[in-house]
Amino acid sequence: MNSQFLESLIAVSQYGSIAEAARAQGLTPTAVSQRLKALEVLMDTPLTLRAGKTVCLTEAANRILPHAIELLKEQRNLLEALNRNKISGRIEFGAISTAMTGIIPGTLKSLGNSDHDLEIKLHPGTSAQLYNRLLADELDAVVITQPPFQIPKGLSISEVHHEELCLIAAVDFLDQTTKSHETLNGNILSDSLHEQLQRHPFIRYDQRSWGGGYVTSYLEGQNLRVKEFCELDALEAITVLVNSGLGLALVPNWPAPWAEGLNLEKIIIPMQAYSRQIILLRKRETGKETAINYIWQHLLHSIQVAKTDT
Repeated sequence: MNSQFLESLIAVSQYGSIAEAARAQGLTPTAVSQRLKALEVLMDTPLTLRAGKTVCLTEAANRILPHAIELLKEQRNLLEALNRNKISGRIEFGAISTAMTGIIPGTLKSLGNSDHDLEIKLHPGTSAQLYNRLLADELDAVVITQPPFQIPKGLSISEVHHEELCLIAAVDFLDQTTKSHETLNGNILSDSLHEQLQRHPFIRYDQRSWGGGYVTSYLEGQNLRVKEFCELDALEAITVLVNSGLGLALVPNWPAPWAEGLNLEKIIIPMQAYSRQIILLRKRETGKETAINYIWQHLLHSIQVAKTDT
């Protein structure tokens, strides 16, 4: 049996359409349809049902799906075991959006200059989404915000860096008299800035997101009541709204680059309790520990380069 046929079946189950599955695999829809047809002929049973542009799996396909996923996983482990002296293999790697635009490009560039035989496929998503995909064995490793709960013993955690909370505002949006009083005792924002946080519209980092919880903790810890203008989980979108002069926001100070064309005041809150912890998370005993640790070292290098550049 050709394992590529199984890969296409799994992709269709994930994306719900031939076109999206083809795009994810870098194939044409026709090629994916042909793979599925060949698999159906081989197994002598229908595997998909079509409803317009949507495709779902039959009962038979759903029964074999977990076995297909496990079979492909074991195949990758087998190939990696043949070449232990060189870092090689395919890594399904998930990362949150700010890592995708911040540290991941530098990491991939650094990896490109090193001697390895790794194939890395990137998967974007929120921290919660990527965490769940890791648990479901869909991903090998993820760069996410540290979960607000105890991590199970079956997972291995490596620290990447922390991002201090910061107040952002459009240039000249804040009162000039407060700009020279950015912090109080090196810990929290000055009383005058707290007053402005409560007076101006506030663009909130989604409280349900793991990173947004740090913003909520800060506001509650300082007894601040804000005039909420809107609530978003997309940090890049928050910076654009703030840059337009629509309000203030508290966000993690993730590594550059931020969106182009921004002209923001940024006031750091140097308190570890409110810093967003970014971690590399993977399952223990996957057969890919060497490759993932190798990627982690390049992530740390990318962070150091970003700090030097700024």
